[in-house]
Order: sequence, then structure tokens, then C-alpha cells
Amino acid sequence: MKRNQKGAMVIMEATFVFPIMFIIVFVMLMACEAYYQYARVQRACIEVAIQGAARCENPMLEVVQDTGSVPTSTTAAKVRPYRYIFSSEADAIAAELEDKLETAVSGFGVMAFRGMTPTAVDAEITPQMNVLVSSFTVDCTFDVTLPIRMIFTNEPITFHYDVQVTEPIGDPSEFVRNVSTVQDYLERSEFGEKIEAFTSKIDEALDKLGRFIN
Repeated sequence: MKRNQKGAMVIMEATFVFPIMFIIVFVMLMACEAYYQYARVQRACIEVAIQGAARCENPMLEVVQDTGSVPTSTTAAKVRPYRYIFSSEADAIAAELEDKLETAVSGFGVMAFRGMTPTAVDAEITPQMNVLVSSFTVDCTFDVTLPIRMIFTNEPITFHYDVQVTEPIGDPSEFVRNVSTVQDYLERSEFGEKIEAFTSKIDEALDKLGRFIN
């Protein structure tokens, strides 16, 4: 009799524990699938940010990738003078990469669970082109819907993700050209003459101070 009671207790415990354990494992696997999609989107954003920053830094890169050879003219290479001041070229690159990123993320497949592909994908790329510091920022938002619903509701569980990647842009030669342009402008303007007169007065004052100390 006691053995039968123990066997009945084990069966009752298994009846309650096993379903809960299976549900927990099932939810954990779906969470892994959602994180897998997040990691894929993050990697795609990093690649786009690196590519965009490289193209803004080196205008010849796009032509070399398309043709396999170094361009022989600046027109073919899309080299724009002082492109860090006028950001139209960077904006065109950002618009092109936005479409590519949205298409790539929307086309991602699943690892195990059907229907957990990224949806409501929205990519926004913002190039910050400045004389001193420039950057290429990629921001991508998307949703991943789990194939389950909570109790007493018809709405599925949806995870909302936001991936942001910023890649710096650096081009020493372009920076030197920009500084040279500003310097030339100051030298030819009245404001530059005032600055030159002011700095000369400071030099004279320092010279007098040095003679007085010595």
C-alpha cells in the first residue's frame, strides 16, 4: 500500500512539475531567438557604420569596390573639396545605406521559431560632418514578436529593440585643408587683420615683460 502511495505521489508531482519546466525551457529558447535577432541587427548596424564612415573619409573607396581599380580622376572618385563643411555627399551616402540596412534587416530569417523575424524596421543614419570631429551614427529600431500570448489577452508578446552605433570619421589631410581655408579667409578679411594686430600687441607686451624680468 505504501509503495502505491509513493508511486501516486511521484506521478502527481510530475504532472505539475514537468509542464512548468517545459514552459520555462520553451520561453528561454524563444528569448534566445529574440536575442539572436538583436545580435544580427547589431552586427549589421556596425558594418553599415564602418562602411559609411570609410566612404565619407575616403571618397575613392566606393569606386574601388565597384570597379576594382583606383580612379584616374577626382570626378570619378567623387572627391568634393571641403566635404566636412558641406555634408551633402555624406547625406547621400546615409540615405543609400539606410535603404540597404532596412532591406537587409527585414530579410533576416529565423533560427528555430517561425514568425520571430524583425518587423517594423526603421533605420536612421545621421552623419555629423564637422571641421574638428566628425562621426557616422546608425540607429535602427525593430520589433520581435514571440509566438505566444499571455493569459486572458489576445495580444502577442513583442520585444522592442533599439540599436545605435557611432563610428568616428577621421581624415588628417582634409582637416589640414579646412584649417588652411579658414586661415586664408582670415588673412584676407578685416576680422583677420584685427586678429593679427591684436596678436602683435600681445607679442610686444610679452617681449617687454621678458626684458623687464631679465
